[in-house]
Amino acid sequence: MKIKTILIAFLIVALGPIETVFAQAAKKQPSAKGKPAAKQPAKPPAKKKPKTKFFGQKPIPFINTALTLAGPTSKIGRDGIQCDLPTAVAGKDGKAFIAYLEWDGKIDRLILSRETDKDLQQVSANVAKGVLHKPAIAIDGKGTAWVIWGETHKDTTVNLRARSWSEDKGFGAPATIADSDAAEAFVDAGTDSKGRVWAAWQSFRAGEADVYARFLDPKSGKWSKEIAVATPKGGDWEPSIAFDQKGHAWIAYDSSRGNEFNLNLAKVDDQGQVKEFPIAHSPRYEARASITATAQGDGFWITAERGKEKHGLDYRGHGNDTGINAGKSVLFGKFEIVSGKFTEVSLGNAGKAGAPVNRPVVGVGKDGNPWVVYRYFNRALWRVAASGYRLDSKTWSSRRRLPTSSYGQDRTAVFLPAYGKGDLRLCWPSDQRPNKAHQTASVFLAALPSSASLPAAIPEKPAKPPAKQELPHSHKTPERPAFDRHEWKVGGQTYGLFWGDVHRHTDVSNCRTGFDGCIVDHFRYAYDLAKIDFLGTSDHTDAGKMYHVYEWWHNQRMHDALHSPGRFNTVYVYEREQRWPWGHRNVVFAQRGGPVVYIKRPLYLNSPWQKTLPVDPKGAGEISPYELWDLLKKYDKPAALVSHTGATGMGTDWKKYEKFDYSSENVVEIYQGARVSYEGAGAPQPTVGLRPKVGLTSLGRIKSEPHGPIKDFGQHANGTYQTALSVGHNLGVFASSDHISQHASYGGVFCKEFTREGIIEAMDNRRTIAATDKIYLNFTCN
Repeated sequence: MKIKTILIAFLIVALGPIETVFAQAAKKQPSAKGKPAAKQPAKPPAKKKPKTKFFGQKPIPFINTALTLAGPTSKIGRDGIQCDLPTAVAGKDGKAFIAYLEWDGKIDRLILSRETDKDLQQVSANVAKGVLHKPAIAIDGKGTAWVIWGETHKDTTVNLRARSWSEDKGFGAPATIADSDAAEAFVDAGTDSKGRVWAAWQSFRAGEADVYARFLDPKSGKWSKEIAVATPKGGDWEPSIAFDQKGHAWIAYDSSRGNEFNLNLAKVDDQGQVKEFPIAHSPRYEARASITATAQGDGFWITAERGKEKHGLDYRGHGNDTGINAGKSVLFGKFEIVSGKFTEVSLGNAGKAGAPVNRPVVGVGKDGNPWVVYRYFNRALWRVAASGYRLDSKTWSSRRRLPTSSYGQDRTAVFLPAYGKGDLRLCWPSDQRPNKAHQTASVFLAALPSSASLPAAIPEKPAKPPAKQELPHSHKTPERPAFDRHEWKVGGQTYGLFWGDVHRHTDVSNCRTGFDGCIVDHFRYAYDLAKIDFLGTSDHTDAGKMYHVYEWWHNQRMHDALHSPGRFNTVYVYEREQRWPWGHRNVVFAQRGGPVVYIKRPLYLNSPWQKTLPVDPKGAGEISPYELWDLLKKYDKPAALVSHTGATGMGTDWKKYEKFDYSSENVVEIYQGARVSYEGAGAPQPTVGLRPKVGLTSLGRIKSEPHGPIKDFGQHANGTYQTALSVGHNLGVFASSDHISQHASYGGVFCKEFTREGIIEAMDNRRTIAATDKIYLNFTCN
């Protein structure tokens, strides 16, 4: 018999302003040939800006002046092939080596290209193929190129691999640098003053992020033993490596020790000795660093993201200003080796190309002046801005937009020294999207001009600090440790209670593109702040844009790179946002490769899954839940459906279903942090994460009165959980976040085995729970 679950309504907190409506600027139409343009009135009548239902249907206008590059731009691109995630380095002759991933619709290939006097040319065969993660590259003292990358193996975790290439020997045999029972990825690489190649990466073998390093001894040709750079309790994330003139490696990373993210810098010698320096430890979020040595060799330039205080802690609602990515800016400064001190240098207006901004990267030009590039958000997409710091005047150049740079939030650029014209060069990926919809990605290489040739940034006007908002009461609630878990024995079977979230959107979705955060942002939150046990980020299939097949592939390979089986499990999820009366559903898979069942039939008919899991081409315009159930039966691998926001226009009229198929649908998201509980009219409403004297409507809109029961769900009253039960639908309950909300909704599963498949099995058998915090619960019937 399936065990029914109950909703535990703790106190919950909501936050954020009402949704922002984005409008598109109307384009000016050219005059007809031969006719003078009509005079425009001096003051045309004010018109309301047209509201657009979705982001990204029209080209997004530029808001920053384009940077004039110091010469032509080189491009690596192929029709129908995604060329993405590049890394670059200058060879001994100064010409660039670029390693990047190609995806042909079926598999990743790691490609090494080399700059010639004419163009960029591929170096012989593939370096590797399979399901691959972002590479790194370095040139050793002999001029041999070393490419290092993550590769998903049969256990669906990522191992770290390396391979050499030289002009005379070609490719060497692949070597394994890191292989554990968890993901080993997010590698950075470089070469020290002794010609040794170093690799620093992030490991999840302990069930949290730790930083390790190894170096290649050029004499023996062997890699050193692993060096544990940062392994204390608390996540240590995304290392970036540089070197001093004595051959020491300096690795910048961020740590969540203390329940917030701050920057650290580790000095590492070849004996494995590590000395740690705290370099940005304010009450605010500081993370995702980039480091490079100064031209003088006296220290390092470091840049990183800086966010708000209480990052990732209790917030409800779905207003932009409280999202995980809201309020991000650029942190920049210099670390001096002798003093061991880090001094910040404000970018002022140079760092405000948009809001928020992400993934800053630092490089040093021929004149010794540092440059910073970063991604900035404007309406529905991300572009790259650049600015240089003039050491002599201590001023920044005016920020400039990098041409052909539009893409997602999390794609980074790479600096490399100048070759010929320009101050230094930059390599970056872009699909050149004019709006939100994904296109075909390419890799670009171009030289930047001297920052001295650009006008100075406009001085920043002093601004009043924002008024401090009163925090939700639940911020005072003590934290439950990540591995403080509960077991329950029933009838000789032991069940473990594990908490997770299968409804968190990233920058790929159309609704909160700039403020929800990227995939890595969500896993930082899940591992270290929410301290949950499993996560699947869930982006929309059809809303405003099509969920591109490559975006789904990238989502899955990123989940492999963040997987720690048995300690923290990743699951593969997307959302079908079908309207009332059918309802929005998150589709959860235990194995990669699950079909994206689009709502719009033409999208699915043109997808690769129509060949293996066909639907009727003559059916209704939308693929119904009945067809979805049938498709998942044919798929015949572990999958679960979770409907949500039942008593809204996004919800489900439970009285409309003539039949119900429990082969994949057994759970309802009864409550989500972005909005409210949909248990039933008049039922208690959680207040966790809500500021004092603030409430939410059924749609999650802020209202200036204390939060309380919703007495009437109006025309969508048939979408409540109580209605589903009353008409005989036997469904368990779950809780998730949706947009923006953090630390206020926890979905629990009682698993026989804590695996991806075990999570689905628990959902199938309704051994689930919805709560607003990690609680202990034993409940039986009969």
